[in-house]
Amino acid sequence: MKEKENVIMWTVTAAVLFCLELIAVTLTPLAKIGNGTRFGSAGMYFNLMMCGGSYMVPLIFYCLNIRLMKYVIACVNALWLICHPVIAVICFTAAFTTASGTAEYLICIIAGGLAVFSFAVSVLWFPMCRKKK
Repeated sequence: MKEKENVIMWTVTAAVLFCLELIAVTLTPLAKIGNGTRFGSAGMYFNLMMCGGSYMVPLIFYCLNIRLMKYVIACVNALWLICHPVIAVICFTAAFTTASGTAEYLICIIAGGLAVFSFAVSVLWFPMCRKKK
């Protein structure tokens, strides 16, 4: 695969997984606590646009042959990399403490699993996109 196609594929994968993770978190019991971002709320859509946009805007410029954007995407990826383990720990903890039924338990496990998978893809982004072919 060419370098540009590799960066596009890994960046889109990281962005989609992160957005799926955020959607899954809005379905957990954690979203009901306090002023949490609930599924379908304006806050959920704002978070999706902010997180997805932070990947997609530099990617669009990278596709327009502004090679510097690859490093901007790397910085964005590193920034969001911090929150995946935190979300995973919170979701797995919530599965055993606040989940009151099978559905809530399952969505907490799914959200935590997506966080772990997002973390793995974000970590793999760096060696996979750094290569020049």
